[in-house]
Amino acid sequence: MSVTRAEIIRANAHCSFLKTIGDFVGKISRLCFFYSCAVLLLSSCSQHSGSDGNDEAQVPIQPLSCIAVLPAGTSTGNDATIEYEEAQSLQEGAAYANDVMRLELAGNPRVRLLNSNQVATLVPEIAGGMTGTVAAIGKKMNCDGVLLTTVRRYQQRQGTEYAADAPAFVDFSMVLRHSGTGTVLWSTDFREEQQSFLSNVLTFSKAKTRGFKWVSAEQLMEQGMKQRLGECPYLHE
Repeated sequence: MSVTRAEIIRANAHCSFLKTIGDFVGKISRLCFFYSCAVLLLSSCSQHSGSDGNDEAQVPIQPLSCIAVLPAGTSTGNDATIEYEEAQSLQEGAAYANDVMRLELAGNPRVRLLNSNQVATLVPEIAGGMTGTVAAIGKKMNCDGVLLTTVRRYQQRQGTEYAADAPAFVDFSMVLRHSGTGTVLWSTDFREEQQSFLSNVLTFSKAKTRGFKWVSAEQLMEQGMKQRLGECPYLHE
């Protein structure tokens, strides 16, 4: 049986069409696969979105009858390179952290919130460093736990909530010590410089809760402080 030239051309065109369809389907399949992987990755990350710092939460070895919460301090005493403006900013951050802690812990029956004047009165002369301070405050307040907070970075947002040249940046640590032994019962860190969703798609869940806006340093401090206090097992026994 003879095959005409026209039939050969039609057959080649048909094969080319099928190859094109096959390539298209292959690309769609690969896109679907990559999309599925991305969804799984985002879901996994969103489940762990609260871990912005390196937490070291220990299992409570014993219940605490009372926790003395000291006012937040700054890292200026441990870093000689901090300049005046940054030191002032850290002081503002510590003051705001104290406001948040007062609001969050005011109704907790086992918590004793102290201000700077009270600490100075309780420990007029610090002996033995931090361990000595913790022991003295615990004894005078009749508390077996002392919570210390240190603000290490407090950078205000530069710009508006819709367009920021520099984002807010907050970094602080919290340590709960046993006043009798000085043992660290619980510790945590919070460190976040806000990122835009476009620069990091893994921040989608967090960006959504913030209305896709650039938050202020106060808002970032409040969010971080509430999150970390909520994770402390000794405050919620």
